[in-house]
Amino acid sequence: MKIKNIIVIVIITLISVISIDTYAKDPGDTVDDFTIDNYDGVNYALSEVKDAKAVVIMFWATECPYVQPFNDRINEFVKEYQDKGFVFWAINSNNTESVERVIEHAKINNYVFPMLKDNNNVVADIFEATRTPEVFVLDNNRTILYHGRIEDSSHKEKVSSYDLKTALDEILEGKDITVKSTKSFGCTIKRNDN
Repeated sequence: MKIKNIIVIVIITLISVISIDTYAKDPGDTVDDFTIDNYDGVNYALSEVKDAKAVVIMFWATECPYVQPFNDRINEFVKEYQDKGFVFWAINSNNTESVERVIEHAKINNYVFPMLKDNNNVVADIFEATRTPEVFVLDNNRTILYHGRIEDSSHKEKVSSYDLKTALDEILEGKDITVKSTKSFGCTIKRNDN
């Protein structure tokens, strides 16, 4: 009986840790500019993105089981909104995932957006991002318009709320985003201790 109670407490604690959002960057906050000198030879500077409807920053991972189900459908989603003037960057901040693994993962999935390697989790710290997947939508002044999840489930057949899509559609329509923040869920970003 005691072991069973301990197991229940451990499970409840793990579920709580997975669902807690400890971020400080909220919609309305402005994020600092950043530049990533990426492995593909391109320098990605946030301040250099001009005239986009918005910039969508997606914190991503190669191994996280909450990210993997999106691999089948994220390209189609991104293509649709790139054609409408949005810019998408995926950022891998995990110190447990090498540049080589990130390159391999991007090639296997034929991503239509740049996959950036955030060495020493500098960009994750700027956003105070904690999860993968976790998204931030920014205007041209680097103000956060939306922060949270892509959808309410990583599994397509279980999705009932298309949170990121709704936010981007409202931006396109010139409306204020109705739901500016949602609870992100997923794997924790594995940070360097610096």
